[in-house]
Amino acid sequence: MKIPEWTKKQTVLIGVLTGILLCAALFLIAVLTRPAAATLLDDPDLSDRAESIEVIEEGAVALSTEATPPPDLSLRFVADREHPLPEDGAELPLGGTYTIGGTIYSNYPLDSVSVTITCSHNNKNPYPYKKTVHFRQQTAGVYTLTDAANDEGTPLSSLVDFSELLVGVHTLKITAAVKGTRGVELFRCSFYVLGDEWEQITRKTFPDSYPEALKFFGSDERFLYRYQWVNGRYIVADPEWEKTYITEIPGYPEGTTWFVHVDAKPYFEKAFRYLTSTSVRVHGTNGDTGVIKAIALITEYNGCYVSRFTSSLKAISHHTFGTAVDLNASMDPNKNNEKNHAVIDNDVKDHLVYNGILEQDGVKYYDFTYDGTYKCDPNGVPETCVNYLLYEFGFFRAGFDWAHYYKSTSDAMHFCLSEFVTHKHDEKKYGLRKVYAYDDSSAASAAPSTPAP
Repeated sequence: MKIPEWTKKQTVLIGVLTGILLCAALFLIAVLTRPAAATLLDDPDLSDRAESIEVIEEGAVALSTEATPPPDLSLRFVADREHPLPEDGAELPLGGTYTIGGTIYSNYPLDSVSVTITCSHNNKNPYPYKKTVHFRQQTAGVYTLTDAANDEGTPLSSLVDFSELLVGVHTLKITAAVKGTRGVELFRCSFYVLGDEWEQITRKTFPDSYPEALKFFGSDERFLYRYQWVNGRYIVADPEWEKTYITEIPGYPEGTTWFVHVDAKPYFEKAFRYLTSTSVRVHGTNGDTGVIKAIALITEYNGCYVSRFTSSLKAISHHTFGTAVDLNASMDPNKNNEKNHAVIDNDVKDHLVYNGILEQDGVKYYDFTYDGTYKCDPNGVPETCVNYLLYEFGFFRAGFDWAHYYKSTSDAMHFCLSEFVTHKHDEKKYGLRKVYAYDDSSAASAAPSTPAP
């Protein structure tokens, strides 16, 4: 069919007019929207909000008013090859100098940088040794320890004078802080400071237990070592002896590390095996603990290897060899004094009754009844009985002695391997032993060289 000429012209005209009207409408929308967006962005009430205009479609505009969170703090320390920090285990001479270096990088302006040095078992002057530089008068996101660009006008490395340090085992930490934050630790190392003069642990250092120690270790070189005085009764061992004979084991409470003599390691590990495989229950006047693992009775670890003399400064402590451990020391019955002989003896002998091995839900446990009134540990066990149970079910079976049986004092926190203890656990008059038959079905059978009773 043929379309008349006038109809074609009309169609073209209508199309042109429609296009013009559409363009006009789009232009009007753009003009009307732009001032509104500009007014919103210029509103002073919104000045603390991060805002932006984003084109999401042709002819459409979106306004974002979401707050942009500040970046997380990033602090890092980069060592300086020319001026390195001491390596772990380094031996520095007493009175010597040492220049430390390195650079701190921060994505926020620094407020301060500090070097702190502590000495094990010595809190007397100059410890804790701390030097700090600040940046309140200038902006610094990068700082080199040998740089004087700080408020003090002196390099931090120059403020730290190693010649002021005394004999001992030291820990050095570098921390940095930005405004409004506490210091963040960026670096840590441990090192020795040692003089030229040494003393020697000898047989004379033992008032009564040298034969026991020699029997345990087998030779003098394994426990008689050189040392230097640190502070009070504390000493620092010859680093070479320490590296050779002291090792670490995963200890208890969970997450602690125990440092022990390599010869003592199998004994400690055996005690752990017994305690983790043994379940106990104590019930009576103080309530009911329910069935719990014996290892849970170690609620406080107070140290194994610590180089020191006894308080008399004449006799060596067996902590010095890593063959003794102190546990639950904050409990009054476990503190080292004469009266605790009677406190523990009376409660364990007269108020704690052993009922034998029972079973609950397929778990065998050692059952006790308590009719005393002494306060309990976190497990509900009377504090007078906690370390007795640790000894009865773990340390005694692994070959340890218990310092509650010292002649002149009770030191019930202390379990030991290489020293003389006057009384024994199964003595008729002084011993507290109540369990004479153990269920070893779930305990490891491996034994150290000297078997337990």
